[in-house]
Amino acid sequence: MGSLRLKLPDRKTLIASLGFGIAIAISNIFANPTPAYSAEQIRFWYAPFGEFTIYVSDLEKFAKEDKLTKRLEFYLERLSPQQQTQLREALTTRYNLSHITASQFSYSPIGEILVRRLGRILQMTPELNGFSALRASLILSAQSKDGLSILNLLQRYPVPIIYLDLPRGLQAYAEVSQLLYKKEQAIAAIEKQAIAESQNSQNENKALVNPQKDLRVAGEVKWTKEQFTYLQRDRNVKISADIYIPQGLTSPAPLIVISHGLASNPDTLQYLSQHLASHGFAVATLEHPKTGSRDFAAFLSGLSKAPQTEEALQRPYDVKYLLDALEQKVKTDPQWRDRINTEQVGLIGHSLGGYTVFTLAGAQLNFNQINKECSIPEPNVSSFNISKILQCRFSSLDANNINLSDRRVKAVLALNPLGGSALLGKEGIQTIKIPIAIFSSGDDLFTPAVPEQFFPFVWLTSANKYLVTFPKGTHFSFLERSDRGVLVVPETILGEKPEFTHPYTKALSLAFFQTHLNKRPEFGAYLTNAYVQSIASPRFPALLTTNFSEAQLLQSLGDFP
Repeated sequence: MGSLRLKLPDRKTLIASLGFGIAIAISNIFANPTPAYSAEQIRFWYAPFGEFTIYVSDLEKFAKEDKLTKRLEFYLERLSPQQQTQLREALTTRYNLSHITASQFSYSPIGEILVRRLGRILQMTPELNGFSALRASLILSAQSKDGLSILNLLQRYPVPIIYLDLPRGLQAYAEVSQLLYKKEQAIAAIEKQAIAESQNSQNENKALVNPQKDLRVAGEVKWTKEQFTYLQRDRNVKISADIYIPQGLTSPAPLIVISHGLASNPDTLQYLSQHLASHGFAVATLEHPKTGSRDFAAFLSGLSKAPQTEEALQRPYDVKYLLDALEQKVKTDPQWRDRINTEQVGLIGHSLGGYTVFTLAGAQLNFNQINKECSIPEPNVSSFNISKILQCRFSSLDANNINLSDRRVKAVLALNPLGGSALLGKEGIQTIKIPIAIFSSGDDLFTPAVPEQFFPFVWLTSANKYLVTFPKGTHFSFLERSDRGVLVVPETILGEKPEFTHPYTKALSLAFFQTHLNKRPEFGAYLTNAYVQSIASPRFPALLTTNFSEAQLLQSLGDFP
């Protein structure tokens, strides 16, 4: 055994692949019988050295008692104390999902894909997919008093031995590792470009290094919040929207519409709605049917069906019909007249809402790209890239030559948008001609920065485009918690606290819409990396670039000579 330990390469990678596979399921897959069996061993074959075994009881002692047995030390001795602490935390972190939620989501279209892919790595036998065992252990773990955790899932896996398909596990791990590594390379290149832009703009905008007006602070305009109900004719349903209306203005306020992400709602960007309203913008927020928190909660409770692929088309129409209804209201209701300018519209979208605002801005669905990205048959796919899985769900749409753009939209801001890599692609993104800003987060596990934000940015042909990169940002950095939230996101996935993240959204969204929607060019000087650095926090750094090119991105990724 001693000589074998010297020859076995990179045991850190072996245990990491196991942890990665299980963690993916826990992070993204959301009657109390006691299982007849529970997993006692995790076995895997590592050629040419043979078969190896990790004992679940050893993992339990390590996680709960901080005791490293001799058997487990064989695999973990190369990990640093910090890495061992992180592994213990990963094994015991509790995810507050009900057993009903775990059950419904694991049988949803996306959830089933994820569990089946994981089941090809964590198998019931060397030839049998572990889907049914994983689904059972997810539900039993979520229902237990200890709650859903990796360790609890292993202990409730209903067969004595979990067979780890190490090559598949390493393949999946390598995909994510490569994505993370390439992300770091790309961010380094973006930082270099941003610094160069700062040096060029500092002399021109020296007064903005310490600006008299702090765009992070609420404005002095009073506003009211009113509920507005309209008919979405394609869905034949009534949708309620909250309208923030500035008071005391001498001219109609430009309108900004906010589109939330999957399983979310307008509450998550309420702080931004209020901030923009206090600076004289009218803001409309709606909850999209089927993909909002209300309907998504009903689905997870077993009361409705999973969101269908048609939502890719219906979401932009939700916004179009809202604009139509507000336009009619302004024309016919004396109390609304001269309060909102429905011909001067800006959009903000997060995640799936980012896709929504892209299309309304002029991006075209690109079925050549969708078919190219999603052509590999499912049994041969080991990827856990959730954004790609979601986009490939839309490949069955019959929507060629459908134009979802709206002439009233004059500028868009996309926060951690999804859709650029497969749904839209280069050809689809290049049809956007209006001003656009993209926020990208380096630690976004759900819409990875390189395929979903960096490439779409460099493909843009708009004369006014901005990429704001947050190396330590997550998918949730620019949201606030909602009491109506469907899924409880662990603190480790949320990232830095809102007091360090939200000021960027307030300042830069205000500067962007003042410049390109309210036609006040003096605010354009705030849309520079020099200004971003003047307000940046070391705990949550940020970069802004306007000129980063596709050639620079490809070179940073090693894909260009």
